This record gives sequence, C-alpha cells and structure tokens, in this order.
Amino acid sequence: MSDPVELLARAEKKGVPSSGLKKFFGGSGSYKFEEAADLCIQAANVYKLRKQLQPAGDAFVKAAQYQIQAGNEDDAGNVYIDAYKSYKAANSPRDAVTSLDIAIGIFTKRGQFRRGANFKFELGEVYETDLHDYAAAIDAYETAGEWYAQDQAMALANKSYLKCADLKALDNRFMDASELYSKLIANSMGNRLSQWSLKEYYLKKGLCQLAATDSVAARRTLQEGQQEDPNFADSREFTLLQNLVEAYDENDTERLSSVAFDYDKFSKLDKWKTTILLKIKETIAKAEDDLL
Repeated sequence: MSDPVELLARAEKKGVPSSGLKKFFGGSGSYKFEEAADLCIQAANVYKLRKQLQPAGDAFVKAAQYQIQAGNEDDAGNVYIDAYKSYKAANSPRDAVTSLDIAIGIFTKRGQFRRGANFKFELGEVYETDLHDYAAAIDAYETAGEWYAQDQAMALANKSYLKCADLKALDNRFMDASELYSKLIANSMGNRLSQWSLKEYYLKKGLCQLAATDSVAARRTLQEGQQEDPNFADSREFTLLQNLVEAYDENDTERLSSVAFDYDKFSKLDKWKTTILLKIKETIAKAEDDLL
C-alpha cells in the first residue's frame, strides 16, 4: 500500500505553478494541478482504508483546491463532498460544514440548485444535531426550502420548511414559525399526499400563536382550519387547540395541564409539543403573577 504522506509530498511538488520560461514553453499548467489532485485523492483513500478519517478529509480538501486551480470546479465540488463525509464520520462537524458549504457554493454557482438544496438540508442537520447551532440550522433549512420550491419539489420544500418552523418555535420565534406553518398549509392544500398533515400544521400554528400570547390569532386559526380542511373540525388536534385557547383565555394552568394529559392518553405528545405547551403554561403563570 502506498504511503499517504509520500503521496501528499509528491502532490505538493506537482502543484507548484510554472513560472518564467518554464511556463512559456510548457503551455497550460492545469495538467500539473490535475495530477496533484489525483495524488491527494489517492492519499485520502489510503487514509480511509486505515480508518484515519480526519487526515482523509484534509487530503480531499487539498485535492479539491488543486482541482479549482486546474479549472475543474465540478470535480472540486464532488471532492469537497468526499471531504465533508470523511470529516462527518471523523466527528469533526466544523470541518464538515466548511467543506460542505464550499461544495454548495460551487453547485449553486453552476446552476445546480436542486443538488445544492439536497446538501443545504444536510448542512442544516449537521448544524442542528452536531453543533447545536440552531440559528445556522434555521437559515440552512429555510434556504433549502426556497430552492426546492423554485424547482417545484414541494414535498421536499415542505420537509425543509417544517424543520425550519419547528426550530424557530423552539428558539422563541413564535410568530415567524406561525408564518411558516401558514406556508406549509398553503402548499399542502388540495394535495392528496400531504393533505393528511394539515391538522398537524394548524395545531402547531395555533400553539405558536398561544406561546406568543396571541389567543385571538389562535382562535382565527381554529376558524380557518374548519373552513379550509373538512377533516380538521372532527380531529383530536382541533379539540386540543380549542380547549387550550379556552384555558389560556381563562388563565387556567390546571385546565391546560388536564387538556394536554387527556390528549396524550390517545395521541402521544412529542417533545416539540410538550416544550411549546410548557412555554404556554409559563406565559399563563406569568400573567397570573402580574395580576397579583
């Protein structure tokens, strides 16, 4: 097996730009950068075989840089993706997002927005799950949604917008989240495949409005849901939201807890709903304290 350190040293010698007479008589030096890139890729693959994924990622980055110098941006974008995968497997999320972000920039510069959207969504997942940088994850998911929507890939756009809206709500950006749930509702209306999700979107929109202390808007969401989705009025989601609005208007934290408990017996409350319900409960408790 070749020594990756030796391969990288050979690549560094190959990748020195020609100058002076050597450049004049040698013509285009792009082939030298291509050869250097190939040597770096060989080194990266040896590192991968040895399960040394951090240096594998570093070698892929060097290869991509040489390919850019050779004028091969498409190849560079693909190799930056290889670097991203190596860094992610090596548990180096910051290096992973750097490589992935450069690749996305290359793809979109060349008009490959659908491909860019796929990786922008992945970028959001790394920010959210590995780095816990929710602001960056929100931006990535929202951009991915916009690019998918431009390509008429509405199911993928909705998937991105939903991730974005959920994170905005957890970041206390309740009305921003509410607007995104409205977009999800509009995108899903009349679509047989996504129409079943409408009751969930109405519920989440109403919960965000209550968390933002706007029970009037939440009541309006109940009315809109009844008018726009014939299945919403008979759903557990409608009953839950209606009871929560009433509990909120009555400043009744005990009723709110009871309503949530009853719903949870038949339809398990997930972590997101539980978190937002606790925020609503806190706003009611604060309002009670202010009255004392």
